[in-house]
Amino acid sequence: MKKRWFLVGVMLLVSLPLIGCEGLGWVAKEDYNALQAEHEALVQENTSVKGELEEVQSDLTNLQTDYDTLKGANDKLSADYEAANAELTGMKEVCPPRHFNTVKELQDWLVANGVSDRAAATTAEALYSKALEIQEDALQDGYMISAWIDYYFDEELFYVNCTAVVEGTVWMWNPETDEILNFSDATGLLKLR
Repeated sequence: MKKRWFLVGVMLLVSLPLIGCEGLGWVAKEDYNALQAEHEALVQENTSVKGELEEVQSDLTNLQTDYDTLKGANDKLSADYEAANAELTGMKEVCPPRHFNTVKELQDWLVANGVSDRAAATTAEALYSKALEIQEDALQDGYMISAWIDYYFDEELFYVNCTAVVEGTVWMWNPETDEILNFSDATGLLKLR
């Protein structure tokens, strides 16, 4: 029996160099040290990469914040642009102001304008204010109307009138009425007094 164990022992010793330490799960000291050094290098590299990743993620967060801020500013500028463009389009519809095309157009506009429907003015200033308001309303609608005061010093009388040009003819009216008179017609001038 001792011989048998001896024989097994000799076979192991003979086969050990053939199998190598790796075959039995052993690793040579220099291979182990090399693997250990490689492992430590990889751990350091991993730590470094994680640090870089955190920096990149921080940069990404900052860039996203900057993007959101810029997008908000851009959205506001776009909204401001759209509002300004809409206002400009509206202004182009009434600018430059024009004369009325027909007497009916003038009459219809005066009826739609509510200044003449208010209580009668009790002072010259209030009457002239009505004429100026009609002038401003017309301008906002793209029309030209003039407001003026005709004062007669000898008689100490004044008249406040509005005028508009229609088809090359001047028409006038009292700002408290919608009754227009042809300024070119002498009999129309007499009706104003």
